[in-house]
Amino acid sequence: MRARRRNIQLSKFFRKSKEGSVAVMIALAMPVIVGFCALGAEVMYWQYTQRTLQGAADAASFSGAGQLAQGRDSTTIDTAAVKAAYATGLHVSRANAPAISSPPATGAFAGNANAVEVVLQDNLPRLFTGVFFSSPSVAISARAVASIAGGRPACILALDKTANGAVSFAGSSTLELEACDIASNSIADDAIDFTGATDVTAECASAVGGVDGESGSLTLTDCAAVFEGTRSFPDPYDHLALPPPGACDVALKADLSVSPGSVRTVDAGTICGTGPGGGNVQIKGDITFNPGVYVFDGVDLSINSTAELRGTDVTFVFTGGTQIHINGGADIELVAPDDPLNPYQGILFFADPADAGVDHSLNGSSATSFTGVLYFPTQNVTFAGTNDANPNACTLLVASTIEFTGNSFFASDCASLGISAAETAQVVLIVE
Repeated sequence: MRARRRNIQLSKFFRKSKEGSVAVMIALAMPVIVGFCALGAEVMYWQYTQRTLQGAADAASFSGAGQLAQGRDSTTIDTAAVKAAYATGLHVSRANAPAISSPPATGAFAGNANAVEVVLQDNLPRLFTGVFFSSPSVAISARAVASIAGGRPACILALDKTANGAVSFAGSSTLELEACDIASNSIADDAIDFTGATDVTAECASAVGGVDGESGSLTLTDCAAVFEGTRSFPDPYDHLALPPPGACDVALKADLSVSPGSVRTVDAGTICGTGPGGGNVQIKGDITFNPGVYVFDGVDLSINSTAELRGTDVTFVFTGGTQIHINGGADIELVAPDDPLNPYQGILFFADPADAGVDHSLNGSSATSFTGVLYFPTQNVTFAGTNDANPNACTLLVASTIEFTGNSFFASDCASLGISAAETAQVVLIVE
């Protein structure tokens, strides 16, 4: 009886006692608290990884667009973007390969040839959440799009990367550029060089290297100062394939070589350095060129001061070491093709890139009018004459090096031909 009374008293004591209950509750709740802390830490890790991944995507798209701005091919663009992604946070061993698209495949810039899209995905191993999910990893993704913008039209572009005076103005030359710039890819301190009593007017002037002697010789109408140390400017026509020379057209060669005052209308063909007349072809008469491609293969072509040349929808190709010399006084009105289906749309003169170092001299009179692109990618051009001072004209000169020794006029209003001038001073922007 006494033992039973003692057990009842002990039972009442424990029921009334509250000491130790908190510890029990904490012990029961601790797994839940630890679980929430672990879950929160893991989510924060996901967020940190996503921010890092977004930075890597931004860097990758920017690097790819930087290559695009320099006219690089898709392989170079992809390589630069991938390298930047791994260098700035993309995990090599667990992430998917970067997806690079130029133009972008999605978003507001889909199909834009001036943009690069990068999509990255990292696969994080599950930690605490692995208790609740069967998948071993969590996919974290990021996307960025960078675009080139701010390009300026260039009427004059020298492609040589090292030449002193790649674009040079000598003597008492006067050059006026209407709504366009001067640009040089040379890294030399005098990539654009002014000597003598030159007078040049342009919207802007840009060089990968430096500009020398511009004070008192250069007037800028749209920029406060010249741009030095810019990125390299792409060759806008390096995709063009040179048309192969056809059979030598002896009759065409004879028609081009008539005496002053003689009038001829000719069809497109190939003029060779072999056969009658040899390698010297002198145009002295009045020649009308029907539409088409005229190939000069291995000749020394001279257009004398007595010549009068007319032609619309024409392209002149110089290959086999051909040199062209246009003498002062020649009356020339030549217009490049404007048909978008023509592979040489907008191209008036096209020199073979394989003929590196060949020298050409272009001169004329106040009646001279070149409408289109004068493209001499690996050759040197001396522009010693004038060009029709029409603000609505389209004359774009792209050559390895360019020297001006006379009075000339260039303009970039090429809408009639459906083409645009080469772009300079481009910037790269992250737009998505």
